[in-house]
Amino acid sequence: MKSILIPDDIYERAAELAERDHVSVERLVAALVKQHVGDWSRVQERAARGSVEKLKRVLAKVNDTPAEAADQI
Repeated sequence: MKSILIPDDIYERAAELAERDHVSVERLVAALVKQHVGDWSRVQERAARGSVEKLKRVLAKVNDTPAEAADQI
């Protein structure tokens, strides 16, 4: 088993969540990291199947119109 350092504020939030779910902080953090690593792996796999040329073809189909006022920053 390995140890990692995390900022106190993140640990405190994790401790609150763990207490609410009646699990240890270690178990909660391990589950969250496991999920995130899996999600990240899936994103990388999908990215590997894509290409810039495919992206350009899709974007070429989008109308070149200004954003509505509510969507502007």
